[in-house]
Amino acid sequence: MPTFAVEPLAQVAAGVLTAAGAPKDIAQKIAGWLVNANLSGHPSHGVIRVPQYVSAIKDGSYRPAERPHVLRETDTAVLIDGRLGFGHLAAEAVTRATAAKAHQQGVAIGGITRCNHIGRLGEWSELAIDLNVVFFMATGGPGSMVAAPFGGAQGRLSTNPITFGARAGDDAMMLDFATTASAEGKIRVARDKGVPIPPGQILDKHGKPSTNPQDLYDGGVMLPFGGHKGYGLSLMAELLGNNLTGAVEPQPSGRLGTFALAIDPNAFGAGAAFVETTRATFRRMRETKAADGFREVLIPGDLERRSRQAMRASGVELPEATWDAVLKTAADLGLDAAALGRRAAGG
Repeated sequence: MPTFAVEPLAQVAAGVLTAAGAPKDIAQKIAGWLVNANLSGHPSHGVIRVPQYVSAIKDGSYRPAERPHVLRETDTAVLIDGRLGFGHLAAEAVTRATAAKAHQQGVAIGGITRCNHIGRLGEWSELAIDLNVVFFMATGGPGSMVAAPFGGAQGRLSTNPITFGARAGDDAMMLDFATTASAEGKIRVARDKGVPIPPGQILDKHGKPSTNPQDLYDGGVMLPFGGHKGYGLSLMAELLGNNLTGAVEPQPSGRLGTFALAIDPNAFGAGAAFVETTRATFRRMRETKAADGFREVLIPGDLERRSRQAMRASGVELPEATWDAVLKTAADLGLDAAALGRRAAGG
């Protein structure tokens, strides 16, 4: 697989998005978040998304120059209109707004409507960690109905991911997962690599279990993780992200609503104690004796931090199919794909 230095890769991704109609500052922010997903060990939400976003711009479902707008606001709540632009911008806006309100009022909730894909949800928990709030976010709705409910063989849900973040001094926990057995993007990465996926993630169009990632895109469906438990969390994400925020649309589409909750660490007057007890909790986890087949016990978010540190030094690997799709997208926009390839490679 080709390997790229971080900044040149981000510059190329931004250049492609700019050519597709995104203002330069928006394109640079989106590209930065995409590359950060690769760095964090989640290529499913990284540069692989550039062709998808450009295709959505071309078909009119993404409005690349739009910026989020506050629809409704109180001391403890804010509702953001994503205006069908890049969802990342709305996710950043609702995270910052709820964090600021939580520091003033102890707790705050936020919602996003008319929202496109918001990227790796862990990005927003990590931002909230930097802003020193305890944070929860759920994105949900029928969406493209790529996921089946427990016991079903038809798509009725989106992947409906959730994230949680909490900080204890210079340490933190960051939880981020789809309520399906895998994020859809991870199946996309497996398809680009030409490798099978683990059993239990998808059914093919005939309702039969499959390990061929292409079967998902040929009419298959994704399955919830943990059976009925993942299904229940998925419904929760739809009720919070889609129904509660009023993001419901007449017909299912790729757009999803988002719900956010921010809590000041001192909301119950336990600020300093919260930090110390959370540190102790993390320490108790990490000091656990490792089971057979494991080297250590980690805190959610440790792997992402380690991955960023390692890949900033070694570079970002992309499957050939992913990089070819980015270059083809660039060429279709009238850009010099060969020159972009050399630029990304540092030449």
